[in-house]
Amino acid sequence: MTQCLSTAIQISHDADSDLPRQPFAYLSRERLIGELLARPQRLRLLCAPAGYGKTLLLNACLRRPTSGVRHVWLDLAGRSLTLEQFCALLVARLGDEAAHCQDARALLEYLARGREIWLVLDDFSAESCSELDDWLDQLLRSAAPVQLWVSCRQRPAWRLGRLLAEGELLELDAAQLAFSRDEFEAVVELLEPGIAPASRTRLWRQTRGWCAGVRLLLSAPAGHERAGTAWVRAYLGDEVLARLPADECQLLIRMAYLPRVSAGFCAQLWPELDAGDLFLRLLQTQSFFLPLEGTGAQWYCMLPAVAMALRQELGTAELNRLRLDACRLLYANGFIDEAIELTLHAGQVDMAACYMERLTLDWLFVARNLHTWLDWRSYLPLQLLESTPHLIYMNARALLSTWRLDEAQACIARLAGKYPQPRAQVNVRMMANWQALQGTLQGLHGNAAGAREHCASALQYLEVRDWQSSFLCYSTLSRVAMAEGEPGQAQRWQQASLRLARRQGCLASEVLINADRIRQLILGDELELAGLMLGECFDLITADSTHHGLLLGRMQMLEGELYLLRGDLEACERALQAGLENALASADPYALHAWVGLAEVAACRGDFDQARFQLCRAERHMQCARVEDGCYQLLLDYQQLRLLARQGAWERMLALAAEAALLGDSPRLPPLHSPSLPQRLQLLLALAEWGTGQGRAAAKRLGALLADCERLCFRGLIGEARVALARVEQDLGGEPSVHIGPASRPLGNTSLLYGRRPSGGVAPLANRQQGSDGLITSREFSVLELVAQGLSNQEISDRLFISLSTVKAHTVSINHKLGVKRRTQAVMRAKSMGMLA
Repeated sequence: MTQCLSTAIQISHDADSDLPRQPFAYLSRERLIGELLARPQRLRLLCAPAGYGKTLLLNACLRRPTSGVRHVWLDLAGRSLTLEQFCALLVARLGDEAAHCQDARALLEYLARGREIWLVLDDFSAESCSELDDWLDQLLRSAAPVQLWVSCRQRPAWRLGRLLAEGELLELDAAQLAFSRDEFEAVVELLEPGIAPASRTRLWRQTRGWCAGVRLLLSAPAGHERAGTAWVRAYLGDEVLARLPADECQLLIRMAYLPRVSAGFCAQLWPELDAGDLFLRLLQTQSFFLPLEGTGAQWYCMLPAVAMALRQELGTAELNRLRLDACRLLYANGFIDEAIELTLHAGQVDMAACYMERLTLDWLFVARNLHTWLDWRSYLPLQLLESTPHLIYMNARALLSTWRLDEAQACIARLAGKYPQPRAQVNVRMMANWQALQGTLQGLHGNAAGAREHCASALQYLEVRDWQSSFLCYSTLSRVAMAEGEPGQAQRWQQASLRLARRQGCLASEVLINADRIRQLILGDELELAGLMLGECFDLITADSTHHGLLLGRMQMLEGELYLLRGDLEACERALQAGLENALASADPYALHAWVGLAEVAACRGDFDQARFQLCRAERHMQCARVEDGCYQLLLDYQQLRLLARQGAWERMLALAAEAALLGDSPRLPPLHSPSLPQRLQLLLALAEWGTGQGRAAAKRLGALLADCERLCFRGLIGEARVALARVEQDLGGEPSVHIGPASRPLGNTSLLYGRRPSGGVAPLANRQQGSDGLITSREFSVLELVAQGLSNQEISDRLFISLSTVKAHTVSINHKLGVKRRTQAVMRAKSMGMLA
């Protein structure tokens, strides 16, 4: 993308001599230039607030070669002109040929007879006089060879509907003119290439592609965000506030402190200003308001970068009055979480706790609300934060969902302290809800028996209104069953969860349990079905009007895992980066899986420093988030072992495993989010033993692993375990005791067993990724394995997602490198060399 950045402007046509100067470095926005120049249009209308690159875009279009077209540029600078003033300005630009035009009618006649003209009205005022609007309407309806290019901040009062119906109007608004994410990244690379990834993400969220905001905020030195905000404030003062009447300025500044506004809300909050009408006027002038999802274009929020810059005007007393008045109205309109934010900022913690009592558990897993609740915990004292059983329950669920198990345990204990209640029925209900939480806590601690006991008991007494606790029990029981190798039982619990979520109309619960179902399909090696279910979940999330960052992040991380299993590293990296961004914004600890996946991608490319860096980021984040060690450390240790395996550091692997106490069996369950982790660790340890010459110990461990995977129905690991055992036994000089049939899924090119040297154990994957004239490449080895299974070229093409011609090219290369002429000979030679079992 950075090659699209121009740093010098060439002016080669006389017609361009009146165009404004281009900046030293600007982004050549080819997608928009192509759209504007695709075909002739009577009117091209660019309508957006200040700073969306309208003038630069028009300038870039007119600098493109256009034979026989005259360019006339009028810089109107937002001034409201009379028809006479406008015509005089246009005649002056047209030159001596139009000097005889003494009035507007004569000018129309001249334009109708003249050569083709592209007439630019830059920064056209919405407050132009009606005579000028009528004259421009006549020009647009006439046969004059004039194409009008207009930039403005408010749609002009012309008959645009007719032009649109005739296909003669092309209109671009702020959403289309804003930088795309790729364009944003290109600008960042040009102006501040060393900016940290977290800062990039924050800048994108603040600006949403607002061109001027991106450049101004990047102009501040690193670590001096206030300086950037001051530049934005100065820009807004010159370009926006200076053009607004005093009452509209006052309203705009006050709205900067509010999370959402509407015409009715403004009218109620500021009746003395006639604020409803003022807001509608501001909305028409494109004053940086974004429509909020799912509100039918009734509610809006201010662009975050603009709101931050304008929040410097009100005194503390006036600001607190505004917040308290607004929070009452927001609460009355059902926006409880935003009302809580305002009360906390106003220092009214008692009122905030009262409002928090009204939130339901459904709310916790929508948007970034889990993150928001954890933030609120830092504002409120414990006696308010846990002043009612409902608040204790909400806190416990938030802490369990973020794997902060010590805090969750203390919170659950305080819920037990609310006993006894005066009524027996209330006591029974509270105990059932307590058991649901306690069972989940036991499951996260790896205590399968305790999880089953508490959850099963809770389900007997939970009432219909406590369906979220019932869902929690079903979910915990299904995960425990999955980890213990009871897929049938896990599926039954999942179906119970799914029915409950759908009956309650809770999309978040439905998608979360579907994430567990997808995980089980991956464990069972049903990758195609997992992909289909994943696509269905994406459709459910997209169809809902609410932004579900946490759910989207979970799905993106699963998508990345599926791409990794297929060997598509680029697609995997994209999905994991997107999932990581959503997980971090939602305080979802599943961000751990994104970092581990990114480490694996880097390792597959041989970039072990980057892989270790990703794991360090994961560990730091888990520790800063106060996540229980048992929920993440084992997975990080596993990934460290994989990095060593890819480098062939077998002795270091065994030393690390011993240090981390990974060599023995544990009576506890693995982390519920990684049910196959113990088995994957056993596979790594077997490879390490094989690599250090302990072939018999490796074979013994692999035999036990294979039996364990078959008992647990982890078919995704069974294939790798069989291949490993067959190769170890062959290396020991014996016949393989296991059969690798054609039904087995071929090893992906990211597997540690993908390829190996004829002797001396497993080759480091870092060495195997680079092919040479005499070595089989990773992709060729994948083709060779499928040839050995008897698949045709077309079947290999379908399995590996590559073209038929590519398969044929690989088979020719394989034959050449192995010194044979036919497929069957290649398979026999590969087996004799120990490349295939």
